[in-house]
Amino acid sequence: MKRPNSLAMRIMIGQVVVIAVGAATLAATAVFLAPRLFAYHFAQTGETDSHVRDHAQQAFEDSFVLAIAFGVIASIVGAGLLSWLLTRRISEPIEHLAQAAEAVAAGDYNVTIPHDTFARELDALSNSFDDMAVQLAATETSRRQLLADLAHELRTPAATLEAHIDGMEDGIVTASAENYAVMRQQVARLRRLTNDIRTLTEVEAHALDLHPQPTRVSAIIDDACRAADRRFAAKGVLLTSTHCTNDATVDVDPDRIQQVMANLLENALRHTPADGLVSVTCATSSDGSATISVSDNGDGIAPEQLEAVFERFHRGDTARRSDGAGSGLGLTIARGIVNDHGGTLTAVSDGEGYGSQFLLRLP
Repeated sequence: MKRPNSLAMRIMIGQVVVIAVGAATLAATAVFLAPRLFAYHFAQTGETDSHVRDHAQQAFEDSFVLAIAFGVIASIVGAGLLSWLLTRRISEPIEHLAQAAEAVAAGDYNVTIPHDTFARELDALSNSFDDMAVQLAATETSRRQLLADLAHELRTPAATLEAHIDGMEDGIVTASAENYAVMRQQVARLRRLTNDIRTLTEVEAHALDLHPQPTRVSAIIDDACRAADRRFAAKGVLLTSTHCTNDATVDVDPDRIQQVMANLLENALRHTPADGLVSVTCATSSDGSATISVSDNGDGIAPEQLEAVFERFHRGDTARRSDGAGSGLGLTIARGIVNDHGGTLTAVSDGEGYGSQFLLRLP
């Protein structure tokens, strides 16, 4: 015999079996005990006429059998109907969830789950499924955008390398140190992009291997500025730094925070013209947190772009578009690292042409 596949049918069959077993147990117990109890109590009346005794026994058994039969039938029908209603209330939300899961598995994330308040657990399950569908939709959108952005970012260095290789094969481009330098630059750009993609993947998966330790904020600032001094001097941008009045100590992974500072300083250098100024300052709060500020007097950021600059491969106003020197992921990675430390990273600017300020708060 083929087993029923639907949950409703299995629950219903289980309920029917329980009802049938209960009815059979009741009937068997009654049939076994009731006649004996009746005979015992009737004998206590002192009636000696066998005809009267037999007639009373027969009347009791007939009425008892009818009562038991109608009672069992009524209980089976009533309990069966109630079980069917309960089974439907339980199985319908689960069926809807199963259909929604099939749709999500097929790539359709715009599913609607009817919320059933019959049981707290079913309502919680529906809410969780809704949240999961929303997150999967966002992930899929992000994945497609990332692939499109990657294709865009890879096109330029790949095309440059291809053009130089074809030119050298055709004898149009000479194998000079200058042309080799261009090719190395594009290879370095590809390498930087792949490294940043790997780091971004770890950041978005919250899989960074952080090793927090007490670190002085002044040490963070000194190390970051010292590492960036040469690049700033080469472009002719002045880099200054000021320590906190009360040097704070924060519990961070120093290597990862240095990565954040390097990205912030690189971003400031890229968007600050020669003879410009970039300053790094610090402030502490009564709750023990510290805020490091990286300010520049360069391109600035339009008000509507202050959050967008932290998006992957951001393409905003022309003043702050990537010039090819970076991967377009530096600020995205920086914010992800700071978030995993329990801090915040925000941008402030009075608009294009008025410079910008990035505030790194560490708890």
